[in-house]
Amino acid sequence: MKNVTITLICVLFVPLIGFSQNKDSALSKKELRKNRPTYRGISLLGLGVGSFRDFATSPLIYSGLSLSSSRFQIAIDKHRETEWGSSLTIGLFGNSFNDHTSSSIVISPAIYYSELYELRQLSGDKLNVKVGGLLSITSNIRINEGLLNNATGFELIPTLFGSIKGTLDVSRKTERTKKFLFFKYKLDKRKKSLALRLNTGLVNSSYRNGYVYSGQSFLLNDPQLFDDYQFKVFSGFRMSSSLDYTLYSRKTTNAVQISYVWDAYKTGGNLDKFEMAQHALRFTLLFNTK
Repeated sequence: MKNVTITLICVLFVPLIGFSQNKDSALSKKELRKNRPTYRGISLLGLGVGSFRDFATSPLIYSGLSLSSSRFQIAIDKHRETEWGSSLTIGLFGNSFNDHTSSSIVISPAIYYSELYELRQLSGDKLNVKVGGLLSITSNIRINEGLLNNATGFELIPTLFGSIKGTLDVSRKTERTKKFLFFKYKLDKRKKSLALRLNTGLVNSSYRNGYVYSGQSFLLNDPQLFDDYQFKVFSGFRMSSSLDYTLYSRKTTNAVQISYVWDAYKTGGNLDKFEMAQHALRFTLLFNTK
């Protein structure tokens, strides 16, 4: 399995060497980087639904709602896309089984960095396709008082993704006049885009507790926070995707973006696997910094 993953990584990055070369020789790489439009994005009220299951403590599935916020910076043109940022998601999940109800608060901070390069063979005037990678580190702090000595859980989910993104230009190139019943209205020129990105985990890792949250140190009255924690590489599975509709301002270079984001993963292991899936709808303000 490791050999297959390493081969996939090589296949992913070899094309970047060729496709990242810019044919516009009039500008140096430094000038291209300096002139590349850069946006700072702020999303404050993302609304999500999701579920998780931690086999280390229970086979039951917890489901619930979450709120999220994120901040990021993205430098983007048709040749290259560099993005880094962070997010914070807070969710309340519950389970009702056999006349017993329990709840879990999940706090998930995350950071990420991404590089994408144009795939010229699939790109044109209307469609721009990029491939590259994404490094994401997600952590979970889970609090469930119903689990008594195991009430608090913590884990890290570092993942290196292979990514592909297609962006379709859906701009209104000319002004249009429409009529609704007896009312006429005009649609101005407007820059808009619709983008779909898919990320597949190539190096799936996890850092979490063993079969039970509390290791031997807790039983010996000498509690250690990461007692019996294990770091596993090339273990587990993860995929994520995002669908972004971006609407640019007519008067400025700023934009607003509405996104549907999906993320699902599970760690490796036999008796102590952890699974989680979330869907979120986010509204983001994009401020052009250059």
